Amino acid sequence: MIKMNSIVKKILLFISITMLVILAIVAAAEDTDVYVRVNAPEFVSGTFEVTIDIENVADLDSGQFDLSFDSSVVNIEEVEAGSIDNTEVPVDMWRFMDDDRIRVIFNLPGADGVSGSGYLTKIVFEVVSNPGDTTIMDLSDTFERVLVDMDSNLITTNWFNDNVTVGTSTSASTSAATPMADTTPSPTPVANSVKTTPLDSTPGSATSYTPAVQDTPDTAVPTETSERDDPDGLDTLTTHNLIAIYSLIGLLAFIYTLTILK
Repeated sequence: MIKMNSIVKKILLFISITMLVILAIVAAAEDTDVYVRVNAPEFVSGTFEVTIDIENVADLDSGQFDLSFDSSVVNIEEVEAGSIDNTEVPVDMWRFMDDDRIRVIFNLPGADGVSGSGYLTKIVFEVVSNPGDTTIMDLSDTFERVLVDMDSNLITTNWFNDNVTVGTSTSASTSAATPMADTTPSPTPVANSVKTTPLDSTPGSATSYTPAVQDTPDTAVPTETSERDDPDGLDTLTTHNLIAIYSLIGLLAFIYTLTILK
């Protein structure tokens, strides 16, 4: 009987320690989630700004991404530097890859990297279509979107898109209720619709900087959520629920173990 009680005590102690370790692992995994998302106004007119926001990054050194959009709805006027934890994120180069897609490359100076939250870059758009037209701001090209840390390792990242509608909520609803006879935009020649050279005022050029990881498939990046999905919704809630359950079970097991060991 005494031997059996000793075995039970050891098992309970092992369970309580295991639960506490699991709790620590889950909490650490939650803290290291990195998010990059397009932050755009829902309704736009004239010129407007879009930021490529980033959250919870650690030791970021460089990276790049492609942003796709419908150039018959909006077009890009300028690409500006970003900021993370009050540290500027310089744009080394940006250029049009085709009518509806640009590539942005950034590289932080020095060897310290940057950690925290902020935005990778700010992009100025101009509306070129009618109220009610919409376009997706898409970061879904997994082979061209990468973040790299100070040790040249790829940073596993959750990427999220967004979309915009031209006009106000009222004008968009009116346009949707009474569509024009021909809703298909006419093709626009490349030479007349977009800039085809990188911004001269940005540092570097298309030929002066090419990250070593530019052509590396981003196999570690999870599939992005569709536009305007909230990454802090159900998945995060589930993680919090698990933490609460593990905490309660671990605490009860630990208390029970201490009671038996007395």
